[in-house]
Amino acid sequence: MNARICRILLLLLLLPWNMHQTPVTAGLPPDHRMPLPFAKMTLRALPIVAATGKFIGVTLPLKRVGRLFLLEGTIDNVVGNFILDTGASGLVLNQTYFRNAIPVADEEGGGVTGSTSGVSRLHVRSLAISDLEFKSIAADVIPLGHLENRRGVKILGLFGMSQLKDLEMVIDLAGNELQLYTLDRDGNRPHSEPAPIRYDVTQRIEVYRNVMFVKASIGGKLLDFCLDTGAESNVLNINAGKKVMGAVSITRRSGLSGSGQGRGEVLFGTLNEFVIGNRPLAPMETILCDLSDMARKYSFPIDGMLGYDFFMKGKVYINPVKKELGICLGKEVKQ
Repeated sequence: MNARICRILLLLLLLPWNMHQTPVTAGLPPDHRMPLPFAKMTLRALPIVAATGKFIGVTLPLKRVGRLFLLEGTIDNVVGNFILDTGASGLVLNQTYFRNAIPVADEEGGGVTGSTSGVSRLHVRSLAISDLEFKSIAADVIPLGHLENRRGVKILGLFGMSQLKDLEMVIDLAGNELQLYTLDRDGNRPHSEPAPIRYDVTQRIEVYRNVMFVKASIGGKLLDFCLDTGAESNVLNINAGKKVMGAVSITRRSGLSGSGQGRGEVLFGTLNEFVIGNRPLAPMETILCDLSDMARKYSFPIDGMLGYDFFMKGKVYINPVKKELGICLGKEVKQ
């Protein structure tokens, strides 16, 4: 596959899945629902876009809708919400509001059950979120109407990593805010000397085509996970091995029929063992499904995604320049 179009859009509920649930464990309450499995989109890697204007640091309020984090912004005079999505390599827009995009014949998106068409491109003049302003951005355009309808909120698109690549991020779910700081070429804040932060967890990250990966251990096996604020649940590759699967308590299963031509199945469960930076963070809810096709198309060993259930563990610091991750553990945010 052309490397130019290989990227992952790790957002849950991107496609209009139909659920056919089959209980695995008896006794679950009728309102015990987990989000549907993610969909992926094989899109090109977008160019890096730097923020214009002068700022040292900015705190952006996060609106939490279910398990998604939203930022309010304006793009080409259209006001609305963007999903904070570190699993997206660039800016992705909702086709509902941007219909002048040019269709891309050689690119398609797909999910667990197969592929679907509908990828277009658009050149955006300006994007503003609080004190952040971006000029002349190339964006991908896809249908996001079903996600909007499910959440009942206007969603202009996904705010991805090409806009955040040179900034330090502090993702604070408990405080419902995102803090951003400018960095010099060495990854340091050039305008201040903040007090040293004592992290409960520290770990190296790897950046691949604007998407961040971190290593963690399950069942004694070291795995590669994508850091994905746009994922409504953690996701684990069902082919990770017996020792890894032995650390998961299955709660139920779901058969899926989506926009593609196939059918698929995912399992829902509780991850009882998860170690990152020598620190255990289990238990966490997770979805299990086959990620082998995604790993092949992306040319990267994707063992899973760390989404809402991971980020709710505490304040998460990400420095993409130094390639560092830090977590200050605290009281978990109630769902």
